[in-house]
Amino acid sequence: MTHFKHLFTSLEIGNTTLKNRILSTAHQTNHVKDGIPTTDMAAYHVERAKGGIGLIILEAAAVHKSGILTGKTIAGYDKRIIPAYSDIADQLHHYGTKVFSQLLHGGREVISSTYRYPSWAPSAEPSLRFGSMPRPLSKEDIEEVIEGFADSAKIAKDAGLDGVEFACSHGYLPSQFWSSHTNHRTDEFGGSFENRMRFSVEVIKRIWEKVGEDFTVGIRMSADEKTMDGLNVKDSTQIVEYLVEKVRLDFINVTSGDSSTYSGSTHIAPASPMKHAYNAPSAFKLRMAGAVPVFVGTRILDPKEAEDIVSTGKADAVGMTRATITDPEMPNKALNNNLHLINACIGCLQACIGHYHKGLQIGCVQNPLAGKEAQLSSQLQKKGLGQHVLVIGSGPAGIQAAITADRQGYKVTLVEQSNKIGGLLNTMKKAPMRHEMAETMLDNYQRQLSTTNIDIQLNKKVTSKEVISISPDIIISAVGSRTYKPHRIETNDTRVIYVDDLFSRQNDAIGKKTIVFDFAGDWSGIEASLYLAEKGKEVTLITAKLHVGQEVHQYLRNSYMKRLYELNVQMITHHDFGGIEGDKAFSRNLFTHETIDLPEWDNIILAYGRVPNTELYEDIKHLAPTIHQIGDCLSPRTIEEATTEGLETILHLQDSNETLSIQKS
Repeated sequence: MTHFKHLFTSLEIGNTTLKNRILSTAHQTNHVKDGIPTTDMAAYHVERAKGGIGLIILEAAAVHKSGILTGKTIAGYDKRIIPAYSDIADQLHHYGTKVFSQLLHGGREVISSTYRYPSWAPSAEPSLRFGSMPRPLSKEDIEEVIEGFADSAKIAKDAGLDGVEFACSHGYLPSQFWSSHTNHRTDEFGGSFENRMRFSVEVIKRIWEKVGEDFTVGIRMSADEKTMDGLNVKDSTQIVEYLVEKVRLDFINVTSGDSSTYSGSTHIAPASPMKHAYNAPSAFKLRMAGAVPVFVGTRILDPKEAEDIVSTGKADAVGMTRATITDPEMPNKALNNNLHLINACIGCLQACIGHYHKGLQIGCVQNPLAGKEAQLSSQLQKKGLGQHVLVIGSGPAGIQAAITADRQGYKVTLVEQSNKIGGLLNTMKKAPMRHEMAETMLDNYQRQLSTTNIDIQLNKKVTSKEVISISPDIIISAVGSRTYKPHRIETNDTRVIYVDDLFSRQNDAIGKKTIVFDFAGDWSGIEASLYLAEKGKEVTLITAKLHVGQEVHQYLRNSYMKRLYELNVQMITHHDFGGIEGDKAFSRNLFTHETIDLPEWDNIILAYGRVPNTELYEDIKHLAPTIHQIGDCLSPRTIEEATTEGLETILHLQDSNETLSIQKS
């Protein structure tokens, strides 16, 4: 018997019955080719359906050629998508999961890609974030787009999908009509509130005309756009009251944020450590205003949080998108009270929406199988021949390799020279805005390891002699990296502190005036600056990149920049660390090569990259039939590369196992 008395009850949404209250909101997978969903997309969603989710809303489908966001957007208006949609629907229905399509026109929000599509909008108001200046829609254009929404809904129904979601959220085309800041029209689609609502009312009416009554149609909207001149909850309440009076709405999917500004876009997919479930109060207000079922999402990561939202009436169903990217089996695990087996989303954004913005297929740092289900399914079916795998190092790469090897049937020994697992996660968990992410990842790994047969040996330094005594069949070296120390600094200068050492320093051991040099544009230099500023230090952050946080996902960078400004951290770009001469330090302009004397300082903090630990590999590389380096000791990069290599290195061992098996026979 499940403890979740409300989360796993059925729910009537228009003409659709959901088996439970957990859904996956629309999110891009980039598994689209020439506007058509691929079999990779189907495989990705099937894993979530197998895991017990009640509803999957497929990623945004453009309703008109002018509404294509990127070169990998579903062409929802094109009947050629019907076979792909039908295949997805059939497979998801097999597991009792319902499936909707999200119908979208971004208006002025056109993401730059291989080809930048022209943008249309109610008026010529640019998107501050994307720098796009739209062409005002003519009345003929408006009619085309309205008809495109209706045709796309009919295509979805003909393909066997259960419903559609009209995307009015995040400052996309419908809400560009809603807002007097983006709609300056003087015809019947602009001016008064009723006129500004006319486009959305006509779209919904036309959809119902095309699909008939035996379907499900709702909207997604931002209750609060959380940006300058954006719509707020009061505005959204008025919009909902008006819409439900004018048209049939089967549900309202509540989110927040706005695509057109940096601050607003943060809420499209907020990173850790943003508050969990912060849209729930707004969802409750819209639920009361509309008296129709309401969905709510955004950083709802734990089924206990979801149960609380449903049981207290804040919403009728809960979007747990990233929770099910990380752990597709989360709903079934919750239903069966196996909460200790759930792997939680760490909120890093690196491989989910981060991949989307890079034009890559969806992934997940914590679950490197995500997005590759079709590619790696055959490898997962192959099992090891019981060989002994020695994994050296228990950072993310080593742990992922050890867990994967155990699941694939190998005998695994995991050796770590320190007294705890996690590698650099133990440094990251001391950082102000990466604490939750690192703690969550460590907790996930500790719980996963507790369910394996892995022999974990801590406080043990591996030598060639030790490897010979263990006599493994396979060695995985995952011994990480160490701090890079520039040669132009005297090693005994105690005024210089490296990021790895910073977070364990006592506050009184650091002077008042600090300068942070950031080499890589990643989290470390920013976190060092925040850590010091929160302790009352005067901080100057100097980066060698074009802008602060250049290598950090933009939504996380938005949060970082907000906090840096709040703490009055001074920021200088395009400068490298030049060195120290006596009591003077200087930087170098990367464009002019000019040397600049730095202001008075007490300490210099260096976030200056890492050096791979390759020495052990060179010493033991001939001591086993198979040996691989993975993660930072192969080359210092990010956690994503570490976990991906941990998984895929083990899975590709199966290929050599097949050869070995043939030889033995």
